[in-house]
Amino acid sequence: MLKIQSLGGIVVLLLSLCVPIHAQADWGERLRGALSGNNGAQASASGQEAGLRDLLSTSSDHAVSMAGQQGGFLDNPGIRIPLPGILKDAQGLLSRLGLSQQLDDLETAINAAAERAAPAARPILAEAVRDLRFEDVQPILGAADGATRHLQDRQGERVTQALLPETRRALQETGATQALSSLIDRIGTRLPGISALQDFDLDTYVNDRTVAGLFDLMAEREGMIREDPVGQGGQMLRGLFGR
Repeated sequence: MLKIQSLGGIVVLLLSLCVPIHAQADWGERLRGALSGNNGAQASASGQEAGLRDLLSTSSDHAVSMAGQQGGFLDNPGIRIPLPGILKDAQGLLSRLGLSQQLDDLETAINAAAERAAPAARPILAEAVRDLRFEDVQPILGAADGATRHLQDRQGERVTQALLPETRRALQETGATQALSSLIDRIGTRLPGISALQDFDLDTYVNDRTVAGLFDLMAEREGMIREDPVGQGGQMLRGLFGR
């Protein structure tokens, strides 16, 4: 025996019997479209997520390319990594003690290490973008750097930890680690509080600043893409931001 499982099913069956045969095909198509109305919203959300991932991929590639070139950190005031802690605060005094060149060399080596480590962030960021989840895209779409900061909030620690070995290696290669140790030895006991730098974690300091600089460059690029989606990012982003 045929069983109709719902009142909706009964209504559909009765209406279909009343519709002429030649019109039943059109009716069926309209009915399927009405019943699947939610699919349009799902498709729209999926398209927004795809657009945001495309935006983040474009921004991260740009950030890594900019940061990873010579002077990418050192010559960019927005992301340049300053001397750490007490060295920065006492830079004027230390310069008068004849250590100006050593301070400059250390800052240069620190930023050179960030520039050297930056290219290793490309696959790390790409994986972070692939694994990112968008619980609600509307707040992200509403902020000039919303996608970048969403990625930073959700995946920033992961990116930071993954990049640390490369940053540590780069600091050794540029001589920054040795430069800090030598500077501390030269200062000795002439500056109170400098002994605290003996336990200073240069690797973590530079790595954190490197990742922060990359996200800042991404945010800057995201703003440019939002202003000119077609010129900067492609047709998918034009639909995303309605320009």
